[in-house]
Amino acid sequence: MNYIKGKILSILFKEYCLFWAAGLTAGVYTGSKYHLFNPYILVAEIAVITVIILILIIGILITRRFLNSEHSLNISNHGKINIKFKGNKLPFRETSRSDFKQDNARLVILVIIPFLILFVIGNSIINIYEYNESKSIFLSFYEDENLVQDNIVIEGRVLNHPTCRYGNLNFLLEADKIYIYDCNGNLNSFFNAGELINIKLDNTGTELILRDDHLRLAGSLDKNDSKNFIAGGYDEVVFIADSGDIKKIERSNLSYRIFSFRSRLYCCLKNAFYKNMEIEDACIAEAVILGNRNNVPGYLTESFKRCGVYHLFAISGLHLSFFISMVYLVLKKMRSSYFIFWAAVILLVVYNFLVGGRASILRASIMAIFILLAKEWNREYSHKILLYLSYVIIIIFNPYFLYDLGFWLSYGSMAALVFIYPAAMRLVGNIFPFLKLKRSYFIKIALITLSIQIVLFPVLAYFFKEVSLISPVANILIIPVFYILLFILMVSSFVIIIWPPAGGLLLKSSAIFFEYILKTVKILSKPNFCIINFDSFPVKNVVVYYIVFVVILFTACMVVKKIDVSKRRQV
Repeated sequence: MNYIKGKILSILFKEYCLFWAAGLTAGVYTGSKYHLFNPYILVAEIAVITVIILILIIGILITRRFLNSEHSLNISNHGKINIKFKGNKLPFRETSRSDFKQDNARLVILVIIPFLILFVIGNSIINIYEYNESKSIFLSFYEDENLVQDNIVIEGRVLNHPTCRYGNLNFLLEADKIYIYDCNGNLNSFFNAGELINIKLDNTGTELILRDDHLRLAGSLDKNDSKNFIAGGYDEVVFIADSGDIKKIERSNLSYRIFSFRSRLYCCLKNAFYKNMEIEDACIAEAVILGNRNNVPGYLTESFKRCGVYHLFAISGLHLSFFISMVYLVLKKMRSSYFIFWAAVILLVVYNFLVGGRASILRASIMAIFILLAKEWNREYSHKILLYLSYVIIIIFNPYFLYDLGFWLSYGSMAALVFIYPAAMRLVGNIFPFLKLKRSYFIKIALITLSIQIVLFPVLAYFFKEVSLISPVANILIIPVFYILLFILMVSSFVIIIWPPAGGLLLKSSAIFFEYILKTVKILSKPNFCIINFDSFPVKNVVVYYIVFVVILFTACMVVKKIDVSKRRQV
């Protein structure tokens, strides 16, 4: 029993950052679930955070004093009392009591108190978001019975890539100006807003609406019962306009010029994709390079889901590794590593700006910057700590990422590579010692695929209500070719910006790889018996799944470790 308790404590101390991330997640989820946005609650939460931080500081000081006094006792009594140094040790009961006090102090300081702090921080952040949303100027307009809501004109920038649903064009607008007219068409009032509003454009015309376009729209306000997690808010207000009441406008400020440059750069790459490749290939290239999956046909999306390779659409660390490799290849003659570091950081910032700050690319960028910093300062780093740290930063930056599919696909895949894959390698190596795992490429791919599939199982069940059983086979057949294809697309995109004809020529060489991937996906997506369907898969099932999985993994590792130790003793 003591052995099991010791193992549990060692896991808590080793993976204490996991409980920090869990505390922040629980705080955000409970805050969004029960809608406690209230100024008095926010003040109370800030007070609780302050008290907990003071308790944490006092606990650290007391623990340090306790450990220092214990250390001095060891030094003054070499032969009689010694816990950590050579010599006679205390009796088992006294040593256990001392260790128990230290373990409790470490448990409180490293796990419990930070968990509570981050729980309250997450709850406070989501409450602040929802409190601000409850004070939306559009919501006040909608609730104003004296306002003629059909005579509203707004101006602003298209914030995301528009999507077409049921004949309507839907997008998010960053409204900076609002005009209110009376029944006679006279200007009644004017507001400088700076708020987000969801736009539903009815009877869309032939003019194409793109991200970063500045528009002037005339229409009316309505309520949307479903939650849009980009803008946030429950029962949010939607601005409904007709295609005849929309007009593109131009501005002369710096912000307009910056976003216009991004739009031109995006269109340059997008046009090159559609000009030099087939339609299906160009749609996939736009998704995996530029992060816009809206143009991927529905049948292709469904085929990738049924094969279990939909996660390939998420922009990941592999994209950034190609970018950083290009920087090092171009600037390798530079003797200043400081210059190379900042060149890589600037490139990451530009790529994030081009893609639009998606969760997956933010995660990969934060981890890449920390790794580059560690190498610049000649410091060691842990992928686990960096994964937790990036998670905390991103959730604090935007807590609504918790409801984003790309966020969970990215973090789930990375968690599988950092936590599950090494454990799977050890387990398989102990059970089948005759396998040469380090040299077997296909066994590694199989274990990576299986690890990712196990971790992403509840995520896919929650978002898609279905999970593919053929995913391991599909990933083994597709991932190696996809890496080659991704490298061609990244290099081609880089060349297109400098010399478009040469980049277009490189793009044409990707046709054979696209053909292989698409044919493999279409063949493997046909069998219906390889799909598990769920009527519903709520959050509580996701939590239970991960708890049971961690317990099983921990038990299996302990059993295999004991078997390995017994074999060594026999030898």
